[in-house]
Amino acid sequence: MNELNNCRVGKIHENSWSWAIALALLALAALSVSAVAQENTTDHWMNVARAFSLNGSNEEAISAYDELLKIDPENMTAWRYKALELHVLGKENESSLAYEKALSLMEEKLKKNPDDAKTWYLKSLALESLGRPQDSLEAQDKALQLYNRSLEQDPKNASYWRGKAEILYRAGKTDEGLQALDKALDINPEDIDLLSRKGEFLEFMGRYNESLEVFDQVLELMPADDGAGRVEIWMAKVQTLDFAGRKEEAIAAQEKVTELDPKNLAAWRILASFLGEAGRYNESLAAYEQALHLDPDDVQTWINKASLLARAGRYNESLEAYDRAIELMAPGGSKELAIAWEGKGDALRKIGLRDEALVAFGQAVEASEKALMNDSGDISLMLQKARALLKSDKLEEAIKSYDRAIEMASLSDSFYVTSAWIGRGDALRAQGKDKEALEAYDKAISLNPIYGDAWHGRSEAQRALGLVQDAYESSYVAEKLGYSG
Repeated sequence: MNELNNCRVGKIHENSWSWAIALALLALAALSVSAVAQENTTDHWMNVARAFSLNGSNEEAISAYDELLKIDPENMTAWRYKALELHVLGKENESSLAYEKALSLMEEKLKKNPDDAKTWYLKSLALESLGRPQDSLEAQDKALQLYNRSLEQDPKNASYWRGKAEILYRAGKTDEGLQALDKALDINPEDIDLLSRKGEFLEFMGRYNESLEVFDQVLELMPADDGAGRVEIWMAKVQTLDFAGRKEEAIAAQEKVTELDPKNLAAWRILASFLGEAGRYNESLAAYEQALHLDPDDVQTWINKASLLARAGRYNESLEAYDRAIELMAPGGSKELAIAWEGKGDALRKIGLRDEALVAFGQAVEASEKALMNDSGDISLMLQKARALLKSDKLEEAIKSYDRAIEMASLSDSFYVTSAWIGRGDALRAQGKDKEALEAYDKAISLNPIYGDAWHGRSEAQRALGLVQDAYESSYVAEKLGYSG
């Protein structure tokens, strides 16, 4: 996928309930990128970074971008991607600094060539990520004007039509965006990248059958020996089928990915996740075992496996898996360690060992606090701490941590802010402050209405306040959004 495409994909799914999975799905093919590039070149480190990113190894991806930036400190693309990785990790402050650096490089480039439409568009994306919507719109409008002017002079230039399509689509003019993309395809009808993008456009528009037809067309055109490319398109099909609610077909497509790339640990984890969501626990566990066969010491796989075992009601095995994850991590503080302790606490509470559960939640709080000492700007760590405090029944401290997370966020509508408002509502409701809790849930829903947890909490608060009909309606929405308790 080209540079514009990567920007668009990340933004579209940033507010989706399956955002984390979607990021992995759309670009997982980079895991198979060729290693022929010489080490210590920008191309090599870019490939390494993308591979780590799409394997879910965000910290390692950032390290790879840092190596690239040692070679080329003015690499605008590396700064943008590093900023995105930092945002995914919840490191909002560092992410903003990286976006600011990318933005300054874009502005320098535009001083030399003020008619560079693509850079104006990328500038609009950076500005949006920095919480400057009006400036972003102005840059976007400038990019569109330049593309239109270029097309008047050269209407057969497919890249201009492609750029125009991206802007129109991002502006919500989806039909016009698709028409512009079709103009590009009229010029290059067998361009695999353009066709892939059309498949994504159609998917985002909810035209799933058409999207799948286009992806199948891409597979027909793609060389049989292009393993990485074929994995990428199959992953796009997985996502389309998932969004269409065709879960069994999505699983079958994901199985195809593991056939094409059997050494791809992330692909096995995603397959395990799909199977677990479908209630096919034994098959899910088998997929996790395949992932652990590839890397027996992969902490994330052990945590995911432990979580699945708990969902399956196999709590003793779940506790063993959590213990294994904890053993693999260095003592002290880290996000993964906090997650493992929290999961262990949940499993202990399920089997009635409340005191032991509180100890585990306390360990989760401690791990979060120690990690925050090394990275005080990590909003996801602050949320982790708040959640562990909530489960420890330390409600006032939990509320303070949720408030701190809200203060830390650079984007008022980000996933993290929404999660913090939901958590704040949960803590207030646990204190019996249902009116304040309802206000918190309403705030979360106003920021992002797709989270079932917010609607469920809203329903419970409304019920406690005697708003029976409102509670029923909120509960109905929560159920439709997939809330299962």
